[in-house]
Amino acid sequence: MTASLAGVPDTAGREWRMHWGLALASFLGMSVIAIPAVTLGIYMEPLQAAFGWSRAEVSLGMTIFALITTPLAPVAGALADRFGSRRLILPGLVLNGLAFAAFSLMTGWYALYLACWVAYSFSQLLIRTTVWHRALSSSFHVSRGLALAVVMLGMSFTQIAAPLVTQHLIASFDWRVTFAVMGIGWAGTAFLVNLVLFREPGRASPARAGTAPPSAHAGERGLTFKQALRSVTVWRIILAMSLFSLVMSGLSMHLFPLLTDSGVSGVSAARIIALIGISALAGQLLAGFLADRTRSALLPFACYGLFAAAFAVLMEGHSSQTTLTMGVLLAGFSSSACVTVGTYLVTRYAGVLHFGKIYGIASSGMGLGSGIGPVLAGYIRDATDTYSAFLATGLVLAIAAVLLVTRLGAYPTFDSKSH
Repeated sequence: MTASLAGVPDTAGREWRMHWGLALASFLGMSVIAIPAVTLGIYMEPLQAAFGWSRAEVSLGMTIFALITTPLAPVAGALADRFGSRRLILPGLVLNGLAFAAFSLMTGWYALYLACWVAYSFSQLLIRTTVWHRALSSSFHVSRGLALAVVMLGMSFTQIAAPLVTQHLIASFDWRVTFAVMGIGWAGTAFLVNLVLFREPGRASPARAGTAPPSAHAGERGLTFKQALRSVTVWRIILAMSLFSLVMSGLSMHLFPLLTDSGVSGVSAARIIALIGISALAGQLLAGFLADRTRSALLPFACYGLFAAAFAVLMEGHSSQTTLTMGVLLAGFSSSACVTVGTYLVTRYAGVLHFGKIYGIASSGMGLGSGIGPVLAGYIRDATDTYSAFLATGLVLAIAAVLLVTRLGAYPTFDSKSH
């Protein structure tokens, strides 16, 4: 497959030689995003000991984060479309790192804790996945799927490394030092790398940024925002990604108690959950690799189909630790593949001209699903004293997602007049 756009490299190798720095910088930038979600649980006990807050009070921060970032994700995408990703991510990384470090200054005043979360949430709007994906999609054409997968590995890297680093710092120092080091150190490193390596081909220099409209940037073609809103295909992809996020977030948040309820020991459950990171890495890379090499509808069908199969396996697992482990591995592998392929489908069916705003809607849908899923799973568990009904519900919704991404039609071709 060769790229049809003028001036675009016609081999994946040439794309990677030209834009490897952008991919590396985006990988590190994406790694910053997941830090609070994967480390908040580790901070709970120290904060409880220091201030006497309940776990529900500590967890409220993530609720504030979701309430702010979910509706405003399209705004971040629109800003990236208008000004370019670089102008958002550089100040965004600085502000985000400082906002996370500010948690180290907390007192027992609970309102200050919530205010820190408000500041952190607004700062992260500038470095949401939409912003990084927009730059990658504009730069990679032949190897776009693999590029998106590699960048998404930044979040997987954080899921593996951030809890270990956080635990070590808290044990060696205290929670205040840990907040400061994680905020300034991690985000600061990402900022320095992005300052040097993050470049968007086709973007005008700052001195000339106002001389051309966004549509004039090389290689940026696709649907207008209004056309995308009228596209049934685009909405099918967004709905499928939203349903997936709802189901997966519920499973992820309740996976440990689900396993222990099924008779798995706490130690074994922790080991099984740790395997998700490895299977997720494999799923991301394989899905990205295949996305660049096939236009077949079989790929999204297979990714979302495997995700549905994971729920079927978990439903049958019950007291079998081996079967439950297989279901968890399948969920991890397919979930990362679904995210990669879903993002790739948006770039292919909507283009990248207004990708920021369009993917911002998808990001909002996934954020809404992530807020509903854990609550739904918890409600069903409390009402029925088992997770069986949630797994059944998840299977139905996963099958619905499979149907939504099936038979989407051939990829459209966007020429210079598309917009």
